[in-house]
Amino acid sequence: METREILSLQFGHYSNFIGTHSWNIQETGFAYNSKTPSEINHDVLFREGVTLKGEVTYTPRLLLVDLKGSLGTLPENGTLYDPPTHSSTVETWKQGVEVKKADKLPKNQFQEELDTHNCLKKNVRLDSEVHVWSDFLYSRFHPRTVNIIKQYAHGGESEFDVFPLGAMLWKTDQFEEEFADKIRNYVEECDSFQGFHVTLDATNGFSGLTSSCLEYINDEYERKSVLAFPVIPSRYVDDEEERRPLKDSICVMNLALAFEMLRERTSLFVPLCTGATGWRKPGEPRKFHHVSYNHNLNYHSSAILASALDTITLKHRLKSSHYSLGDFCAYFNTHGRAAAAASVCLPFSLSKNGDFIDCLDNWEGPLTQSITPNCTIGTDKLVQMFTLRGIWEDRLKRPLSQANKQILMPAYNCNTVNEMLSFYLSCNYYFCLNNVTTVAQGISVKTPFPDIFDEFVGVDGNICADSRRRDAVIESVPILAGLHSGVEIGSMLDSLHQEAKKLRSPHKQQFITAGLEEMELSESLDKLLELKVRGSAEEGLNDQSTELQIVTPNIIVHKDFLCGSFFLNL
Repeated sequence: METREILSLQFGHYSNFIGTHSWNIQETGFAYNSKTPSEINHDVLFREGVTLKGEVTYTPRLLLVDLKGSLGTLPENGTLYDPPTHSSTVETWKQGVEVKKADKLPKNQFQEELDTHNCLKKNVRLDSEVHVWSDFLYSRFHPRTVNIIKQYAHGGESEFDVFPLGAMLWKTDQFEEEFADKIRNYVEECDSFQGFHVTLDATNGFSGLTSSCLEYINDEYERKSVLAFPVIPSRYVDDEEERRPLKDSICVMNLALAFEMLRERTSLFVPLCTGATGWRKPGEPRKFHHVSYNHNLNYHSSAILASALDTITLKHRLKSSHYSLGDFCAYFNTHGRAAAAASVCLPFSLSKNGDFIDCLDNWEGPLTQSITPNCTIGTDKLVQMFTLRGIWEDRLKRPLSQANKQILMPAYNCNTVNEMLSFYLSCNYYFCLNNVTTVAQGISVKTPFPDIFDEFVGVDGNICADSRRRDAVIESVPILAGLHSGVEIGSMLDSLHQEAKKLRSPHKQQFITAGLEEMELSESLDKLLELKVRGSAEEGLNDQSTELQIVTPNIIVHKDFLCGSFFLNL
């Protein structure tokens, strides 16, 4: 089986929160029972290696970047290949000079128990103990993975806050030579390398650093696909009241520059934020069924985005899939607009003793909630891709002898979860191009995933009538995630363009001081508007140009049926 490897890149502190959850989700969900092998080809994102002691390792194929002081207790070279010693705090050099070690930061409960692996089965609450992303890191990293920017400190006075600062940073030896060499080393290890997953903080200097990195990737690996996720935290760091308007304006300009850059240098980009608006302010937190999360905690909001990101990318990471990363990006980019919106339903609300057919029959409102800022996803003229995981085929419907009312539903003719979800989408989305992937295994939410599910979510992720025990540990939940492209994307880009146009010269001064000319800023805004206009052909999907394909056997769907109930008896 051809692996078709992908290299993941993470730029920025919030991106590393999301990445940490994503790697944790994958590793805590590894299936070691040969009787139930995983449907996921983990070699796409992970690599096998060997330590100097001859021990086999399995680590993410990953390069991440963050600022000085952002690692907490994690050594920059990781702990896997060169574990820290537990010797005295005083060392003596051969020359007889005594050197006192720096005081180590204390580890939290999860980190203390990490080596035993028993922590996965425990209900550990880390809300007050997570300050940086390494505080809940379960995965072990290769020594080349972590890259720290020494010129700027996390939470320091000298801020890495504007696009051009990051763009110029690439020209230093640390990136133009060392980081580029690390990319090359990873790629050369691969047998059939296909491209990059890139997550970037889009509101600060990391957007500019990513821009320069992607320019290098385009030059060196021009035929490889790049799927990018520009992310916005659920809250901006509190600042003095008189400085906040300027800070908000800087975030808007960084976003505009980032989106225009991603238009040119990626195969597809998908903005992510659990806040509703996301530009000048993240906005009100999105609401999800059976989830109660604190949007002020990066630890919480990033878990939701990581769950969606991990599920969305399954399409080109399954053992059974013939979809490549290039196919995935091209599906949304047929009209020249390299942008899409994301949505998620976490957990997918299937009752404990219910069937999938009844769950969909009783569903009210949209299946998923948008996690792209300033983007409310509609139900018509969309190109979309859904991935559902955690619904087993034996939960589809009742046997014929027990079917009762189910047998009267056209959907009862569906024989798989994939067919039934495809049928539902065809009935409830008008003139949409739908692509559905289903995976039986749910998403792992074992510790250190945050405790964000309400008391009616059972240990198996199903919705129960009674509250679960307080000491019960939820191990996995069903999840539905989607990607969408349509008129909503144009509206999202237009809202960012309008917000950026309001900025006056004082708001642009930091960008100009950092080396970006005012004319370049204006040109970037014009190109951002072009990205909105370019998708007009896609937004013009109509009943003459779009053909609905129903894969469900023995079911005939008429146009009038699209506006009716999913289970209208034909």
